Amino acid sequence: MWNAGKVPARLIEIISPAGFEHFFWGLADHFEAGPPDPEVIAKMAAEYGLQFGEPPWLPDIIARYGLTPPMG
Repeated sequence: MWNAGKVPARLIEIISPAGFEHFFWGLADHFEAGPPDPEVIAKMAAEYGLQFGEPPWLPDIIARYGLTPPMG
């Protein structure tokens, strides 16, 4: 999560229906063992119908604020 503001931000995420929390638990298990294999993460995500993508506005935000993407 990235915050462009000068004060801490808060976020609440509500996912419905229940069950998707298992994806996060599995993800945490993989991170405990070190940097996860992107293919393993993609397979886990597919099991929950999750698709990773790059929104068209993301490159502009990265360039504007001099950010370094975690996977780039």
